[in-house]
Amino acid sequence: MMHAAGTRRLAAAALLSTLAGVASCFGGDHQLELRQGTDSYKMVITSDPIPPHAREDVIYTIKVTDRKTGQPIETGEGRIFANTREGARTYDGFVKSPQVGAYSAKLNYVSAEQWAVGIQFHGDASRPLEKTEWMQDVLPERSGKP
Repeated sequence: MMHAAGTRRLAAAALLSTLAGVASCFGGDHQLELRQGTDSYKMVITSDPIPPHAREDVIYTIKVTDRKTGQPIETGEGRIFANTREGARTYDGFVKSPQVGAYSAKLNYVSAEQWAVGIQFHGDASRPLEKTEWMQDVLPERSGKP
């Protein structure tokens, strides 16, 4: 039978091993990304900073490709938006980025809590907007903002 201290050491070693594996997957030039999709589009979403903090500008970059062809969508339009259960809201329209098929937008979360975030997007104005959503944890405001 193992003592509590031994069990904690094993759990800590397992956690360190897992974190080392994750770090090796995301080390160097890689950034954490969220993969979302709609009926017509695949989206790879990154943010800076990650994780987001309250009362800081968070820059989202969204790379959009056609689900069927895999080609980047160069003429798209859309927006990103977020809200809390209490009714706080933030949103921004996409701006085309220099990278083909990439768009950026900025959100500023006013409170540290869980936010419902969504993207509406279409490849051109003749197509309907398609939506994808996720939940985002926002950390407390930093005392010495970057």
